Amino acid sequence: MNESPGSSSRGLAWVPISLLGLLLLSVPLYDMWEDTTALSWAVTTTAIENAPLICLSLGLVYGGVRLGRAGWEPEYVWMGTKWNVGVAAGIALLYGLVIGLQLWAMGSLKPWILALDGVLFGSIAAFGAGVYSARRRRTEVDLERSREEYRTLTNDVLDTSEVATFVLDADCRVVWINEATAEYFGLDRTAIVGRDKRELIDERIADRIERPERFRDRLFEAYERNDETVEFECHMTPGPDREERWLKHWSKPIESGRYEGGRIEHYTDITATKRREQELDARERTLREMYEVISDPERDFDAKVEALVDIGRDLFDAEYGSFARIDTDSGEYRIEAVRCEDADIGAGDVVPLAQTHCQRLVEAGRTVQFEARPFDVPERDYGTDAGFETYVGTPVYVGETLYGSLCFLDREEAEPFDDWQLTMVELMGNWIGYELDRKTLLEERRRRLREEESKFEEVVEDVDNYAIFALDAEGQVVSWNEGAAQIKGYAEDEILGEHISIFYPEEDVADGLPGELLAEARETGRAHHEGWRVREDGTRFWADVTIAARRDADGDLQGYTKIVEDMTDRRERERALEHERERLEFMNRIIRHNILNGLNLVDARAGLLADEYVTDDAAIDHLRTIRERVDDLGAVIDTMRTFMDAVVNQSDHETHPVSLRDALDEKLALARDTHPDAVFTAHDLPDPETTVVGDDLVGEVFENVLSNAVVHNDAETPEVDVWTTRTTCSAQVDAETGEVLPDFDAGRADVDVTETERPAIAVHIADNGPGIPDDEKESVVRKGVSELNDPGNGFGLYLVKEMMHAYGGSVGVRDNDARDDARGAVFDLVFPLAEEAVADARSTE
Repeated sequence: MNESPGSSSRGLAWVPISLLGLLLLSVPLYDMWEDTTALSWAVTTTAIENAPLICLSLGLVYGGVRLGRAGWEPEYVWMGTKWNVGVAAGIALLYGLVIGLQLWAMGSLKPWILALDGVLFGSIAAFGAGVYSARRRRTEVDLERSREEYRTLTNDVLDTSEVATFVLDADCRVVWINEATAEYFGLDRTAIVGRDKRELIDERIADRIERPERFRDRLFEAYERNDETVEFECHMTPGPDREERWLKHWSKPIESGRYEGGRIEHYTDITATKRREQELDARERTLREMYEVISDPERDFDAKVEALVDIGRDLFDAEYGSFARIDTDSGEYRIEAVRCEDADIGAGDVVPLAQTHCQRLVEAGRTVQFEARPFDVPERDYGTDAGFETYVGTPVYVGETLYGSLCFLDREEAEPFDDWQLTMVELMGNWIGYELDRKTLLEERRRRLREEESKFEEVVEDVDNYAIFALDAEGQVVSWNEGAAQIKGYAEDEILGEHISIFYPEEDVADGLPGELLAEARETGRAHHEGWRVREDGTRFWADVTIAARRDADGDLQGYTKIVEDMTDRRERERALEHERERLEFMNRIIRHNILNGLNLVDARAGLLADEYVTDDAAIDHLRTIRERVDDLGAVIDTMRTFMDAVVNQSDHETHPVSLRDALDEKLALARDTHPDAVFTAHDLPDPETTVVGDDLVGEVFENVLSNAVVHNDAETPEVDVWTTRTTCSAQVDAETGEVLPDFDAGRADVDVTETERPAIAVHIADNGPGIPDDEKESVVRKGVSELNDPGNGFGLYLVKEMMHAYGGSVGVRDNDARDDARGAVFDLVFPLAEEAVADARSTE
C-alpha cells in the first residue's frame, strides 16, 4: 500500500531537531574562530569556554537522530519536534526582544543582564515543564486508580460467576482463579497462585476426572501449542470434598495485555443438562423396551404382562409390581402377574382387597400415587410380610368395566414421581385393558365363527346338488359333502388330503390353472371359473366353480371354501338352443331370400303374361288368381319374417321408447288404404310425445289386429273403433337398472328380477264382427305354434301375443259391450310406458 506525501513528511519529523542542533553548534564554533583570530586566544582556552555550548548542540543533533530511530509513530515524533523547535524559537524571540530593548535604550549590551534573562527564561520553561509533568503524573495516577477499580470489579464479578476460571501466564503459572474454580476442584486459591498449572493437573486435578489420562493429554497439548481455542467435556467423579459434575472446558490464548502469551480457561457446569440427557435416554430405553415387549410375536399375553411389570419396577425403582383382577363384589384381589424377589406370592393367589392400596384406586376410579404413605392411610402388605410406604397404581378397564389394577410399591419412601412416569404406567394399564378387550372380542368372534361353521357344515352335508367342500391353505381337501361325492364320484375317505389339482384335466394342471385360482382367491377373496373338470372314473363334466378364501379374525388365511355346480346338462341345453336358433335363422334366410324371391319372380312373370301374351278372358282370370295368391303368400312371408326376426334375435332383444301415436296413425292410414270399404274411427289417442316400451315391430302388432278386425268381420260395412286409456301393468324389471324385461329375459340367472306395478297405456281396438265365443277368447291369444296348422288361421295373433310379451305388456280379448247390438270383439293391447313418459306423467300429477 502506497503512503501519502503527508505520512512520508511526518516520517522525517525528527530532522528539524537535528538541524536546530547544527544551527546552534555554529555559534560556539564562530566564537572559537573569532577568539583565536581576533583576540589571539589559545585554542584550549576558547575550547574550554565554548565546550558546554558545543556539547549541548551536539546533544541536540544526536537527540533528533535517536528520536527518528526510536520507532515511534510519526505523529509522536512530530509532537516532540514541534515542542523543541517551538520552545527554541520562543526563547530566541525573547532574547531578541531583550537585546533590542538594551541597544535602543543604552546603546550597548550588558552580558550579566543577558545571563540573568537566560536564567529567567529557563525558569519559566522549567515552570511550564513542571506543571505539565505534574498534570501528566496526576492523570497517570487517576488512570491507574481506575484500572485498579476496574480490575477489582472484574475480579468480584468473576468471583461470583458459576463458571470456573483459570488465568495462566506465559510460563503456564496460575495467575488468578475464581471462587467457582476453588469449589469445583477443591483448591485453595492462595496456595495455588504462582504454581505451575501442569503440576496442579498431575497432583490435584486429573485424578478427580473420569479418564484422567485423556484429560491430561488434551490440556498439555493445548499448553504446548497455545495457538487455538480448545473445547471438550469432562466428567468429575464424586468425592468427599466434591460433588459429581459434568464440566465443559473452554480455553484460548491471551493475545495482548499484561499476560500476553498466557492462557485463560473456563469450566462451565453442564451437570443439569447432562442429567436431563441421561433422563431422556433412560425414557427412550423404557419406551423402546415397552414397544419391543408389546410387539413381540413370540410372547403370549401373560409373558408380555410380566415383562411390562418388570419395566414398571425399574421405572419406579420399586420392590413389588403386580397386575391383578379385582372383584369388588367379593372383595378379592386375584393376582395374575407379580414380580417381587423376596415375597412368597405368585399368580393365582388371592389377597383380600382390603389389604391393598388398590382399594383406594377402585374408589377413585383413576390413577393413585404417593411417594410417602399419608398419615391417615394404614399399611397394606399385599399378602407379604411387611407394609409398603410408596405406591403408584392405575386402573385397567375392559370396555367401560373395571377389570383390575396395575400397581408398583416399595417399602421405602421415594422421590416425587414426575408426570412422565405416571403417564407410562397409565399407558401400560391402557394397553393391558385393550389387549384383554381385544382378546374377549376375538374369543367371542371365534365362538360365533365355530357356531356358524357348525351350522354351515350341517347345511352343507344336506346339500346334494352342489359340491361344497373346504381346502386348507395349501389347497388340500379337508372336508367333503354329499353333493361333492355325487358330482365328483369320490368317497370322503378317498379324497381327504388330496390336492384340488386332482379334479382338473391334465392340460389345465400343466398350465397351472389350480394354483392361479387359489392365488386369485387368496389375493382378492374370491375366484370364479367355468370349465371342464374330471370325475373319479375319468369322465369329464362342465363345472361352474367358485373358490372363496377363509380368514380368521386377525385376517390370517385359514384355507378356502370351494363350491362346484355340475353345468353339463345346462350347457348341453344351451348348445341345443343355440343350434336351434341357428336352424331358425337358416330357415328365416330361406324364407326371406329363396321363397320370397321366387314368389316375386312368379308374380312378375304372371303379370307379363297377363299384359302381353294372354288374351283369353278365362286365362286372364286364372293369372289374376295366381297373382292374388302370390300377394297373400308374400304378406304371410312378411309376417313370418317379422316373427322370425323377433324369435331369432330374442337372446339379445333390445327395446327402446316408441311413439305410440305415430305407430297408430301410420297403421290406421295403411288399413284405410288396404280396406276402403271399412270404416276406421280413432279418438282419445295420446300425444305424439307419449312413448311406450317397444321396438320397430310395434306397427306390425297394430297392423295384424286392425287387419283381423276387418278380415273376419261379416258385417255389411265393417267398423273398427280405436282409442286409448291410462292404466297399469305388472312388469318384470331388472332390480338394479329398473329396465323392463321381456318374458324370455325374466328367467335369466344373471339378472336380479323383481315384479312391480308400472304405469301403462292400453290401446283398445273394437269391431262390429261376429265376436269370439267365451270358450275361445282365452285360446285365441294363447295359441302355440303347434296349433297353427293353417298359417292364415291365427298366425298374426300369435305374433301379437309374442311381441306384447317381449315388451313386458299383455294382450286380451273381450266382447264389445259398448254396441247396442252387442256385436263384435275388443282387443286390449297394454304397453308399459317408457321411462321418460313415466317421468312426465309423475311431473304432471
